[in-house]
Amino acid sequence: MGEFGLKIKNYGAGSIYGYNLGVRDRYDTKDAMLTNSLFLDFLLDNGLTTWKDKATRDVICIEFGYGTRSYEEEIARVNKEMRDCKELRNEYKKFTYEQAEERLIQLDELKAKIELNKDKYVKKSKQNIRKEFYVNGVDIEYPVFKRDGSVKNVEKIHYKMLYRTPGKAKKGSCMFINETLYDSAIDFLRMGIEIQYENAPIVEIGAYSSLITSSIVGKVRINPKNILILEDVDAFFETKVVSIETDENKQCFARTIENYKLKNTLFDGQALIDHSIFPEWGDGYILLRHHFCKMAAFDANIQLFFKDYYGDDYYSATVTDMFGVEHYVKDIELITTDNAMKWLKFNVSYDYWCDKVYENNCMFGIVKTAHASKLGQVQRMSYQMINALDYDIMPQVVQCTIDYIEKLKTDDGVFLNYLRDNINFSNDYEVLIALCEQDPKFARSEYFRDRKRKIIEAYMINFKNGKVIQNADNLVIVGSPYAMLLHSVGEDPLSDPTFNQEDGVIQCYTGRFASGDYLAEFRSPFNGKGNMGYLHNVRHEYLDKYFNLGSQIIAVNMIGTDFQSRNNGADQDSDSLYTTNQPEIVACAKYCYQHYPTIENNIPKETNKYCNTLENFANIDNNIAASQLTIGESSNLAQICLTYTYNYSDQKYIDYVCILSVLAQVAIDNAKRRFDIDLPNEIARIKADMDINANGYPAFWGVIRREFNKSKINTELKCPMNYIFDIETPRFRSEDSTLPMSDFFVKYPLDVSEYSSKKVEEFIEKFSYMLGLFNRDGEEDENGEYFVLHQDFSDLIENIRQINLSQKYVGLMSWLIDRAFCITPQMKSNKDTKTTTLNKNRAVLLQTLYKVNP
Repeated sequence: MGEFGLKIKNYGAGSIYGYNLGVRDRYDTKDAMLTNSLFLDFLLDNGLTTWKDKATRDVICIEFGYGTRSYEEEIARVNKEMRDCKELRNEYKKFTYEQAEERLIQLDELKAKIELNKDKYVKKSKQNIRKEFYVNGVDIEYPVFKRDGSVKNVEKIHYKMLYRTPGKAKKGSCMFINETLYDSAIDFLRMGIEIQYENAPIVEIGAYSSLITSSIVGKVRINPKNILILEDVDAFFETKVVSIETDENKQCFARTIENYKLKNTLFDGQALIDHSIFPEWGDGYILLRHHFCKMAAFDANIQLFFKDYYGDDYYSATVTDMFGVEHYVKDIELITTDNAMKWLKFNVSYDYWCDKVYENNCMFGIVKTAHASKLGQVQRMSYQMINALDYDIMPQVVQCTIDYIEKLKTDDGVFLNYLRDNINFSNDYEVLIALCEQDPKFARSEYFRDRKRKIIEAYMINFKNGKVIQNADNLVIVGSPYAMLLHSVGEDPLSDPTFNQEDGVIQCYTGRFASGDYLAEFRSPFNGKGNMGYLHNVRHEYLDKYFNLGSQIIAVNMIGTDFQSRNNGADQDSDSLYTTNQPEIVACAKYCYQHYPTIENNIPKETNKYCNTLENFANIDNNIAASQLTIGESSNLAQICLTYTYNYSDQKYIDYVCILSVLAQVAIDNAKRRFDIDLPNEIARIKADMDINANGYPAFWGVIRREFNKSKINTELKCPMNYIFDIETPRFRSEDSTLPMSDFFVKYPLDVSEYSSKKVEEFIEKFSYMLGLFNRDGEEDENGEYFVLHQDFSDLIENIRQINLSQKYVGLMSWLIDRAFCITPQMKSNKDTKTTTLNKNRAVLLQTLYKVNP
């Protein structure tokens, strides 16, 4: 099996529908990944068929991104493209004359085909296609080929809707499975839970049954009988808030309330795991998944605490869980609460859940652990954080980044260290470093200087996007952990001595910063000053003795504070805080925490009741897909509003920042709990009332959102992000001359067949094309595109190694490098278009050759 799982196909729903109507010749597909998970383990043991352990057809992803057109719409679309193509041909834009002529011929053929199938066209929205596919399933045809490459016959597989994850919901996607595997798969996902027809919890079953499908990086064995499950504890705090509510028209408004009682759920989503079973490669915590179970388990010396607490009675001491079951404390491996156990929402017994965990030998999936910043002691901010700061402190806020950019330009050693810190499979940083280590003069080569310029330009673009570095890191939150130990032995958790209440600040504990430091914190989604937090880092002997939190975790006092509401509904199931001790930012956070009230979400929950039908599952998923678009929209509008608050005195802009902050969180939560509000309509209403047409966009918006009407920029608007937008760093020109690539190149005769050489070239070009479709920085994503691309690169290396090449590859590599860089006179005069294609993908070429044989 592949390193990350099995490759599957992601189909466009509209293309399937059109193909089945007979108006399309092929499906729109792209590669996706059924990633490693406890669910994949189950499928492999229960009939899933694979191709060479690398791919499967039994599971597919369907993306409901578009519907189908009517005949009239399809003809109109083709006619418009033909008109555009003729204009472009005449103006020599986009196409060469020959390309335009070729495209017009293709469009003529397409138009004739549309006319031929005129009566087959059916207009159908993506929402209605989803309903049809959910209710009836869907057929996909696969050609079966003869040895000569001709089609022998067609194999048809019928698929049924299986599940969607929150990540899939963002793209309107859902996983379907071969109907022959459906019954066993759905029974496994739902843990055998039968859902009643009336008043069915289908929102919840959709959200929590897919937890076991989460991508995992490892496993840990935990006997469920050795898990102590307790009722969570609420702590309350009175403070001034901005309450976001709805009126009789379900429109949001902001209301300031004094002495409002806020609630923190002390241990929401967290667990403590004994160090004896904590994996060595973990760093402070591991995020765990199993059937209807999700929790961030923090590394703790549970047994040491029990030994200290019970003394001579340790071996006979017992504690009782929330179900009345007694456990010997010496056996307890993990402590958590009811909030981590989603099966409790479905009238499932403790013993039933334990039996289900035993079925896979008690193996819990580890989704992730903590990681230090790739940038060392610094971490990037976001533009939302920057825009909530004071304009007057911006010179100090950006100074660290500006100094670093100057060093990147002027000091090759600093630049090479940057490359080392940012190596990933999809960039050429590793080979650039190796070339400079092989010959330091390579830093003066045409290619190196060109790459350096482009890499620094990309860094500058990130800087303009608000990626400003500070002495900071993203720290994973654990709530009052010693209070959790006290709770486990029946002591009052509110008596936790490790933290105290301080006026105007919340105490915390992290090894990332010095004891006594005051810190600023920001949690995503962050939208304004009412979300900014102010922390005081304190140390207590119990936190050092009983926990192994390291430098990537931050323990926060949940008792007598407004932490969770302040951070827009934060919990402790792996949420993180961007935390910094930068003096000016900390001073700003202190002011904001003490003068900007905490924002509280009081939008009512949805009261709709659902029957257990596949059509209702489709309706809910359509609503979730629609609302996901509002996450970015609400956050973006909040930043425009925040800019307006610096320039206009109208209170509505201050209120809208608060409202949009809540709506962003509502949109995120929509997959697991529904709110009684029409999110898209409410955001559209707020946007209209903001009067952007008259007020304009801030100048920095041209960097954040490149596709909008630049004429709407109002250059008079002043805000922190505009300070960055206006920064220009001086150019740098080295005193040392640039050396041609020929100085570093030794030509070797081609020692393999030209066929083999071209085959390698085709592999590299294909991967370069795939790389262009995905995010070039190699960041992971929930929808598996990172995993697909990484697996593609691994396959590329393996495919090249399997070609019958000489052991050292020297002749082939020399030939490819010459074609890419056009070094020798023969290659300079070569007009082969393949050379041009390789020339555009030189970074991928060098990285590939280096991985094949360093």
